[in-house]
Amino acid sequence: MTETPRLDAIRSLGLDAVPDRDLFSRVTLLASTMLGCPIALLSVVEADRQWFLGRTGTDLAETPIADSFCAVCVLGEGPQLIEDACADPRLADNDLVTGPPFIRSYIGVPIRDEEGVVLGALCGISPEPGAFTPAQIPPLAMLAELAEQSIALHARTRALSLANTALRQSSQIFRQAEQAVNVGSWWVDLATRQLQFSDQVYDITGLEPGPSINVHDVVQLYQPEDRAMVRKAMDDTIEDGEPFMFETTIRRGDGERRRIRVVGERIDGDGQPGSVAGIILDCTEEHLRNVALQRAAERDRLTGLYNRASFDHRLARAMQRVESEPVTVALLDLDGFKDVNDTLGHLVGDRVLETIASQLQMRTAEGVFLARWGGDEFALLFPGRMDLPQVTGFLEDLLAELGDMPPLGSALLRIGATCGVARMTTAGSSEEIMRRADLALYRGKELGRGSVVCWDRHIEARQCERQQAIARLRSALNTGRALAAYQPIVELATGRVASVEALLRLRDEDGTIIAAGEVFSALLDPELSRRVSRVMLDSVIADGPAILALFGPETRIGLNLSDADLRRGDFVRHLIEVIDDSPLGPRNISIEVTETMLLDTSGHLRQSLAMLDDCGFTICLDDFGTGFSSLTHLRAFPIHKVKIDRDFIASAGEDHQARLIIQAIVQMGHSLGLRVVVEGVETEEQENFLRAIGCRHVQGYRYGRPMLLADLKARFDKGTSDEVRRRA
Repeated sequence: MTETPRLDAIRSLGLDAVPDRDLFSRVTLLASTMLGCPIALLSVVEADRQWFLGRTGTDLAETPIADSFCAVCVLGEGPQLIEDACADPRLADNDLVTGPPFIRSYIGVPIRDEEGVVLGALCGISPEPGAFTPAQIPPLAMLAELAEQSIALHARTRALSLANTALRQSSQIFRQAEQAVNVGSWWVDLATRQLQFSDQVYDITGLEPGPSINVHDVVQLYQPEDRAMVRKAMDDTIEDGEPFMFETTIRRGDGERRRIRVVGERIDGDGQPGSVAGIILDCTEEHLRNVALQRAAERDRLTGLYNRASFDHRLARAMQRVESEPVTVALLDLDGFKDVNDTLGHLVGDRVLETIASQLQMRTAEGVFLARWGGDEFALLFPGRMDLPQVTGFLEDLLAELGDMPPLGSALLRIGATCGVARMTTAGSSEEIMRRADLALYRGKELGRGSVVCWDRHIEARQCERQQAIARLRSALNTGRALAAYQPIVELATGRVASVEALLRLRDEDGTIIAAGEVFSALLDPELSRRVSRVMLDSVIADGPAILALFGPETRIGLNLSDADLRRGDFVRHLIEVIDDSPLGPRNISIEVTETMLLDTSGHLRQSLAMLDDCGFTICLDDFGTGFSSLTHLRAFPIHKVKIDRDFIASAGEDHQARLIIQAIVQMGHSLGLRVVVEGVETEEQENFLRAIGCRHVQGYRYGRPMLLADLKARFDKGTSDEVRRRA
């Protein structure tokens, strides 16, 4: 890089002699916060090196020109967005890619002098691939313009009037940038302890602008329990020079609460601490969305109790310690609730559930984890210190209180409850202990409602229904009567079938087609589950070409895999090999997994999903939104697609909160680049709502029930597919 005019311009500006680089460091700090990346730099690119006029998140002062990403931006004289440096042949062997700071993503815009000569670049750097988007280039360009104005100010210090004009322009651009992202800057002079705010900080905090800021008023904005933390963060930064970031809630003078994220770092001058500067980001809306999503994910919408997914997560953690601390669970099922629904209606039934949930919550002993298991069932997880007699005694008292509830309606309907209890002291799965509690519950129903029954071997011996289901499924597998049916997933905008989900169906000995739900208990058997997966895979391979011919070469076929499948590396390798040898490609297969499966402590499942992701398969998280851990799974696993649980859309017509949750999940999924499918769509009203919130893909009986291949082809030939498009 030896272009003489550009290098002459850099030398004439004397940028390496700038005495105070605080402003440029504030620009990079603002860029780092706005882009959400750990490192931001304002580089000057010379013939044999690049050095940094401003920097945030790194101690690097300069690098050889051979390692310079910004040189690419300078050569191109335009914005540069590199999604993955490891995949870019120009940069894959770069020392800053293969070594610290391990750059994967880069975004940069050129920095020019007043004559338009490119001097360097303002850039953001991340060790994560795909960290930046094209939409971030314009805001970054605004910050680059601020840096350019500041460079021009340095060059014209001899002309005071021109310098003042440039400063006003820079301040205006800075204010516009702050307003664009709702970020304000602050600065503390350590010598005078004078505190200064930008205009946007006044707007965020509600304080009145003035010549001086009352530090006491600022401290009073924070919650009392947070004030010590705020003081410590500032003191530690002044003492040690380490940057800080925290998120907290403030209460403005008008009583409004705002959620803010505060970032700060010490700026030294002449080797001595000179100031502490940083930004304040108003993240109230983001915080409220996260709180709503978290509550919706872990709480039951009707009763406010924890939901089944939260209970599963808590139980899974308890089962990891079962050999050192016994685990006891109970399933409580309401007696007579169906009569209430059938006689008095579901609205009354909902009020009854709310009342009983409130009573259970008030009566529940300390340390007992209570959740709504589903329908009219509640689950309880007891602390290890409670032995079995204490548990059964507590439950008997609880059932007695429920039995004292006054009768409902003119029919004098009574509500009671029956409990099934299971206790384990040796290693086992969450599914197993809940299965035992479920067996005990139904034994209690047989013995007489209102009882508390503990699981034992005699109850286990009575479990013939599952064995019958196993025999039925095994017979169907052995005689070739296990089939794949396909349910379409439709693109709302066009009515086009974008993908299908393969679902298990059995042809009974009398020729009747039965759903997998009728043998669901048999699918808990790992051996049968693996056999079913093999059959479904073979069916998808056989039917795939016809499906692609029907809907197009980019069609995806959803394949539900079990925990047993994904924990066995041989099945995953078999799946990859079979697809490679077939007319289908990995892009045509969507692997559907459930949240419970992702509670993976061994890491085997994570490895299997990573292997499939690397090969190009789409990983889909089914029943999304029913557990808080779903949010963390989006980061921990290679999830590309989510399917919103059908319970949300089923209640969207009457439940405003359900509609808000669906909208939040759809928007969050799209913002993260995920494909989002809403399951269980059955009515035009539901479809219209989903269109209005920007949902793109739907699945449900409105667009077709699961069909065998012949029925699918008959339904979606040209004539009938036109009808589907009109409906969609």
